[in-house]
Amino acid sequence: MNSDDLQAANRADLEAWRDFLDLQVPLVMELGRTKLTVRDILDLDAGSIIQLPRSTGEGVDVLAGDRCLARGEILMIEDRTGVRINEINSPEQK
Repeated sequence: MNSDDLQAANRADLEAWRDFLDLQVPLVMELGRTKLTVRDILDLDAGSIIQLPRSTGEGVDVLAGDRCLARGEILMIEDRTGVRINEINSPEQK
């Protein structure tokens, strides 16, 4: 598919979604998940570290509800944290 066909397909998709484009959808940037015992949770203090199965180079998942829409990487912009989107999942991957 050439770029003109892709742009035409994107315009058609936007037109199909025209009535929904201003709806706000909560997004979650998920670093990872783990399980702890209740005892471990009660032992948490300020400064405690919880290990996650994902390493720092693996990035974050961008979720809307229970669907993973994209993958990104954490970055700092001045004094703020952001996520750069590196990959958008196809509908089959969601």
